[in-house]
Amino acid sequence: MNKGVLVGLLVLVLVAIAAGGWFYFSGQQISVLMPGASAGDGPVVTENDRILGKADAPVTVVEYFSLGCPHCKTFHETGLPKLKAEYIDTGKVRFVFRDFPLDGVALAAAQLTRCVPNEAYFAMTDALFAQQSTWHVENGVPQIAEIAKGAGMDQAAFDACLGDAAKRTAIVESRKEAAEKFKVEATPTMFVNGRKLDSAGDYEALKAAIDAALNE
Repeated sequence: MNKGVLVGLLVLVLVAIAAGGWFYFSGQQISVLMPGASAGDGPVVTENDRILGKADAPVTVVEYFSLGCPHCKTFHETGLPKLKAEYIDTGKVRFVFRDFPLDGVALAAAQLTRCVPNEAYFAMTDALFAQQSTWHVENGVPQIAEIAKGAGMDQAAFDACLGDAAKRTAIVESRKEAAEKFKVEATPTMFVNGRKLDSAGDYEALKAAIDAALNE
């Protein structure tokens, strides 16, 4: 990655923090079944996941979300900061991000988050949610490119990102697995230690499910 991209990504991180966004990367990505879950009960954490929290946290929450989903934006901007402060930073929960794009524009946005370094993933996610109304429109890919340019990624690099068949296929296959195997139908959908949670966009419902899992 060239110096311009790295400088741009640093600026993106600082802007996200200044705007009140959260930025944290645990670096602890492992391939194990979630605590308390048997094979087939729920999603399995993989080395390709983006994760907040400690690997040995007693509760694992997996969220399937779409960057173009207004309910996901609301949760990420209001619920997730509270979850981070109360459960993730205290070592009780590790939170796993899973893309479940609902349309082609959201898929392009998801691809962009996978083309930045791991440590910039959360800042890019924050930026895309913050500017959702500007790019999640018909033919919104050029607007996504502008966000990428703000991170120091030129048009050629952005085009190469969207042209990366392996990244696109990984996202699409993960979405397919979620729909077919775990019956994910809408976003956000969350699993708490392998158990699918209804009304997952509601922070209080998620908090109650986490507390119940911690007391098991």
